Amino acid sequence: MFKKILQNLFEHLKKHISVLCNTEVKNIIPEDGGYKLELEKEEIHSKYLIVAPGRSGAEWFSQQCQKLNLKLINNQVDIGVRVELPAEVFEHITSVVYESKLIYRTKQYRDIVRTFCMNPNGYVVAENTVGIITVNGHSYTDSSLKSENTNFALLVSNKFTQPFTEPYQYGKRIASFSNMLGGGVLVQRFGDLIKGVRTNEHRLGQSFTKPTLHATPGDLSLVLPKRHLDNIIEMIYALDKIAPGTANYDTLLYGVEVKFYSSRLELTEELETKLPNMYAIGDGAGITRGLSQASASGVKAARSILSRCG
Repeated sequence: MFKKILQNLFEHLKKHISVLCNTEVKNIIPEDGGYKLELEKEEIHSKYLIVAPGRSGAEWFSQQCQKLNLKLINNQVDIGVRVELPAEVFEHITSVVYESKLIYRTKQYRDIVRTFCMNPNGYVVAENTVGIITVNGHSYTDSSLKSENTNFALLVSNKFTQPFTEPYQYGKRIASFSNMLGGGVLVQRFGDLIKGVRTNEHRLGQSFTKPTLHATPGDLSLVLPKRHLDNIIEMIYALDKIAPGTANYDTLLYGVEVKFYSSRLELTEELETKLPNMYAIGDGAGITRGLSQASASGVKAARSILSRCG
């Protein structure tokens, strides 16, 4: 359905605008009366410019901002694991609120840990973000495709101060440790993590919770920083009080899950940058965190431009 919606949007838009696919914008250059975009084989000139990189374009956007002397503001970095357990454990919650948002401040570090993207009777999946394999989850509306497990992310949020300027790189490099050790996503039983032993194929085979993703059994303590692990463990014990069984030995933890947020710009209420008639929108520009918000930011910028065109 989503693919069909995108196809219909493309068919409608191409009647009115030029769409260039697989075309790299090498540089954004301000010029009199607007902007010049340097492409691979040509240049495009425009009076108004909306920059809307996807998450995979976050690093490119950051580099362009540095060239344009646009000040960036650090966003938080969210790093954690995806938890998988029998659907019955959270059924009393997911039957009322399909995707609950549970937020906890840890006692040890006073950090925020939150649940995200809860998938009742869903599946854990791997995703590729610019060559880095991370973990995610989804579920189906078709009852015949439902699994016996529920999965959700546990994310630790940290905000850094100067001289830190690369939240995107920080997340990528932690995720790369998992790729280095396991060739992709690692999975570990919660009980093994607490005992300080690596989950191997034999131990995973003994688990009452059967994984929905074929991942490499391993040791997440070799991947995630201690502070993140301590926060995640404390959160799991806290969740166990409202959903008994969360802290079961056989609860599965997949790593690493990273939400790649970008350093964002200082913008006006209309999402305009310090450069006149240049707007920044979407997730890759650090402005939004999701499809609906990204779409709304595009509408906001477009309306601003229309008001100036009279």
